[in-house]
Amino acid sequence: MKFLNIIVEGSTEEAFVNDVLVKHFASLNIFVSVRKITTGWSKHSNKRHKGGLSRYNWLKNDVVRWIQSDRNKPNTWYTTFIDLYAFPKDSQSPYTEDIQNIPDHYAKVKALEEAIGKSINHPNCIPYVQLHEFETFLLVDPDRLFLMYPDSPTGIERLKKDIGKTAPEEINESPQTAPSKRIIKYIPTYKGQKAQVGPMVAEDIGLSLLRTKCPHFNEWITKLENL
Repeated sequence: MKFLNIIVEGSTEEAFVNDVLVKHFASLNIFVSVRKITTGWSKHSNKRHKGGLSRYNWLKNDVVRWIQSDRNKPNTWYTTFIDLYAFPKDSQSPYTEDIQNIPDHYAKVKALEEAIGKSINHPNCIPYVQLHEFETFLLVDPDRLFLMYPDSPTGIERLKKDIGKTAPEEINESPQTAPSKRIIKYIPTYKGQKAQVGPMVAEDIGLSLLRTKCPHFNEWITKLENL
């Protein structure tokens, strides 16, 4: 038995891990656990805030705490599942201007992952940053949105025309044209339903097609399969 601990950005990624990746890796005798990033403490509820990433050290500290709490547990690895879109650029972040200015999306995200790995500095840590956000998966097959939005055929057709033949992972990270922003533009109700609808549609599309259409994602899954 091997153990894979995944720190995710929010509820959407958490649901996808639990509904899709847990089953997949269980078949390979890899036991998956998932946690959302801790982003603070609520004095009102006396509970930790979970989800979201506006400071890099929130991510780093959560990964390091998990590693330390396991006390060198054997056959255990750690990975991240966070978006390149809106990745923190604060003074503690490894997302330097040099990396931000790399024009090729794949080269940029790999450089960032390497920098995160150096920052966390643990041999069993395999950082992963999603190009460019979770909704990339939904744009692999936008027709699957009919499952949740049967009354929005016009919007879905317009979304398909908007993205054209652009590869899903190539759809950019502009605040106006990132994957989620495009979906919301044509299906406005998605905005308040992202955490529920996103994972369901991605699961319906299926891991096999997601891997075929998203090479960077496939590369990550392949690394984890071969732990």
